[in-house]
Amino acid sequence: MSETELQSQNKSKSGPLIWLGVMAVSAAVVLYLFIFLYQKGEKVGALTPKTEQTSKPEGGASAIDLEKFKISTPELVSKGEALFQINCASCHGPKGQGDGPRAAELNPRPRNYHTEKFKYGALGSQVFNTITNGSPGTSMPSFALLPPEDRWALVHYVRSQIPNPPQEIEGATSTQAVEEKKAATTAQTLETILPSAQAKATEGPRIPIQLAMQQMAVPSAQAKPSSEVILEEKGAILFGRYCMPCHGPHGESRQTVYLLRINPDRFVRSGNLMNPGAVWVKDKERFVDIVTKGFPGHLMPGLKSLSQSEIDALYAHVLKLATSSGR
Repeated sequence: MSETELQSQNKSKSGPLIWLGVMAVSAAVVLYLFIFLYQKGEKVGALTPKTEQTSKPEGGASAIDLEKFKISTPELVSKGEALFQINCASCHGPKGQGDGPRAAELNPRPRNYHTEKFKYGALGSQVFNTITNGSPGTSMPSFALLPPEDRWALVHYVRSQIPNPPQEIEGATSTQAVEEKKAATTAQTLETILPSAQAKATEGPRIPIQLAMQQMAVPSAQAKPSSEVILEEKGAILFGRYCMPCHGPHGESRQTVYLLRINPDRFVRSGNLMNPGAVWVKDKERFVDIVTKGFPGHLMPGLKSLSQSEIDALYAHVLKLATSSGR
C-alpha cells in the first residue's frame, strides 16, 4: 500500500475522533456555564426578600388571607425592617427616631416613634391606615401601591420601635376605646379630602439670593408703594420656606422633586409657577384653595396654618413670579 493511501486512511479514521472531541468540549463548557449560573442564581435568591406564595381559588383570582399578617411575628418584623430601610429611613431614620438624612429639610419634621405620639393613633390598624393613606399636611405620602402584606410588615416594625405600643381592641370590650379608634380613623379620612393643618416653621430660612437680587434691581422710577414692597418681601420669605424646595427659586419647576421609594419607582414633577395664563393668576380664590388644601394624594401639602395676611403676601410674590416671566 502506498504512502498516500495510508495517509488517506489515517485522516478518515481521525476525522470522527476530532468531532467527538469538539462535542465533548462543548458539552463540558455548557455544563460548566449551567452549574455556574445556577449557583449564582441561588446566591441572588438568598439575598432577595422572600414573597409568600398564596394559593389561587378555582376562579383564578389570587386569594390572600390578610388576617394572618395582622399578628406580629419575628419574620414579619424582620421583613418590615427591610422595607422600612428602603421606603421610610430616609426621613424617619433607620430606627424611627426622626433623624433621617432628609429630616432637616422637611416641615413638619418626621415623627420620632420613641418619644412622640402618633397623630392618627398607634394601634396596628391605625398605623396601617396611615401608611396606606399618607399624612395630609406633611411630606408623608401614601404607600397604597405596596402590597397589603408588605404594609402590615411595616406596621409591625414601626410598632416594635414604640415604647409600650397599645394593643388592638378585642371584641369591642371598651366602648371608649372603640370610639377613640373610630374618631382617629374618621379624622384621617376627612383630612385626605379637606384642608389639613401644617405646623409653622420654628426658624424661617433666609430669603434666596436670586430673590434678593431681583428686589435690588427694581429701578426707583418703577418702585412700588412701600406697603406693596413689604408685602412682596414677606411673600418671598414664605415662598422660600414652603414652596422653593419643590418649585425652585423662581417657580420654574424642579425636574425631580421627590423619589417615592416604592416599586415601581415614581418621579414627581412640580408645577411651573412662571405661567401668566394659569387659572389662579386671575382667580385669587383658586390660589387660596390650592395653597390651603393642597392636592390630596400628591406630595403638595395644604398650608392651612397660614394666616390671611400671609396668604396675601404669598399670593403677591407668586403673582409677581408668574407675570414677570414674560411667557
